[in-house]
Amino acid sequence: MNTEKLLIDIGGTNLRAGVGNTSSMSISDIQKIKVDSNKHIFDVLHEINSKNNYKEIVISAAGPVTENKISMTNRNLEINASDLEKELNVNECYLLNDWESIGYSLPLMTENDFKTVKKGHLESNQTCLAIGPGTGLGFSVLRHVGNVPYVYPTELGNARSFNDYLSNLFEIEHSKNFIVLEDYLSGTGIKKIYAEKSGKNLTTEEIVSDYLDDDLATYILNNFVIALNNILQDLALTFNARGGIFFAGSLMRTISEMNSINYIKEEFNKHSSEAHSDILKNISINLISKEHTPLYGNLNYSVIRRLHE
Repeated sequence: MNTEKLLIDIGGTNLRAGVGNTSSMSISDIQKIKVDSNKHIFDVLHEINSKNNYKEIVISAAGPVTENKISMTNRNLEINASDLEKELNVNECYLLNDWESIGYSLPLMTENDFKTVKKGHLESNQTCLAIGPGTGLGFSVLRHVGNVPYVYPTELGNARSFNDYLSNLFEIEHSKNFIVLEDYLSGTGIKKIYAEKSGKNLTTEEIVSDYLDDDLATYILNNFVIALNNILQDLALTFNARGGIFFAGSLMRTISEMNSINYIKEEFNKHSSEAHSDILKNISINLISKEHTPLYGNLNYSVIRRLHE
């Protein structure tokens, strides 16, 4: 069996590609390519595949996967795995939601691939949570069934049950701009909250860089971490995440260096029930530092999916 797989991660601006080897579980020839249009994406796929004629391609992208198709949420594009198999003349093409892919990268990680935000136990065969507030809010659950990893991508970012809590926390009235969780808890949410409260349209990066220098930016980011902590407590107890919680994405890398992150370190373990406080105390929270995690997740899925069959 050919151990080399073509691994693709498609974002809103860039496409990343690499050649995965399932024997060594390594990736080579990693490329980052800016894609200007949907046509450009398929041109790139044809060009890369034509050089080696891979028999298997694993693609991750933002969007729900149904019936071997993925409708991307960060660009107007639907990818059909069956059509791609014919167009690229490959035997197998698999599609993963981007957070499904990040979830599958977790079993490959060592302690060198993440930074501890809050200490706790790391039980590799127990349920893990992966979460990242970026353009939206990504969230997936890694569970082990008979020692085989299964990842479940979610649509947590579109949940609405936290709206009242968040509108009160940020002192924002209900409006058409704040309908679901990721309208508050994401990079886009930070930008929207700032605009709602100030009338100024700054970028998320500008707001984050003004932390401690701008009172409103400081207020929003401090409350952002408070909200994240409280929601993570609920998620950790809901899924009994004894394998740990893992942050991903550039926004959390920046926030993890801010004073506001201390709230999670100090408050995450607190609960009115001593038994549940002990559960939270034993759950570690970590920041992924490993690069190209979706590609590694795609590679791992190429192996693990055979155990699912």
